[in-house]
Amino acid sequence: MQAFSQQQLFELGDGYNPAMQRGRKAEADAPMFGKRLAELRKERGMTQQELADALGITRDLVGHYERRSNNPNLDFVLKVAELFGTGIDELLGLAEEPKRKPGPSPRVARLAESIAKLPKAKQAVILDMVEGAIGKQAS
Repeated sequence: MQAFSQQQLFELGDGYNPAMQRGRKAEADAPMFGKRLAELRKERGMTQQELADALGITRDLVGHYERRSNNPNLDFVLKVAELFGTGIDELLGLAEEPKRKPGPSPRVARLAESIAKLPKAKQAVILDMVEGAIGKQAS
């Protein structure tokens, strides 16, 4: 048996091309649950890693549920519904139209909560920066 280097294998067409993108293209559309999971995660300004940390699972498993899992287990569905504060029917795509809460986006709300925990002096600096960025004078 003859040994080949990676370069030789690539030249023969049997090797991995380092310039290739990581991962592979989806062979089919994501299942309804996966689409809703990704949509709700993005609406709340969360990354897959942040969702994984909140659920106590790996990021790879979140990716699996978002792209490939046709049959998520009930425990996972219940955890996600509780975390997102939504009904199972909405999460599974059975609700006619998802209900949207009025008010700031979840990301803005989380940032506001974090700012509220800072000392007053730091809050004032941040508020001055935000007000300056949106073009309003401090009151």
